[in-house]
Amino acid sequence: MVTLTGDFDDSENSITFRYYNTPKINAIYPRIGEKDGQTEITVWGENFLDFDYNTRCGFGSKTTKATLISSTQLKCLSPESDIVEKPIPFSISLNGQQNTKEKFDFWYYNSAIVAEINPNYG
Repeated sequence: MVTLTGDFDDSENSITFRYYNTPKINAIYPRIGEKDGQTEITVWGENFLDFDYNTRCGFGSKTTKATLISSTQLKCLSPESDIVEKPIPFSISLNGQQNTKEKFDFWYYNSAIVAEINPNYG
């Protein structure tokens, strides 16, 4: 609540503000995925909460919605990327604003193209 008088008599509506423990990432798997995205990433850590659309996985400047599995596990899908074969910083955010500080990288690679199969019978 916000008040101008200090006694909250002037406030009719209230919005809950919630404090929470800082989330921490312990591991992610896999740490690589195709540049087209849609790789399912599992994140293990501490103090994970579900704030619906605000609970996000960050891949550099791009984010995707994370799904809470438990207070120690999240899942998310990687977005597509034009950057390949270079590390992209990975993070999570519970509020869509502050991100975790641990140093985890995610790597994108070009999709494989099958040019020839030899032998082509069998």
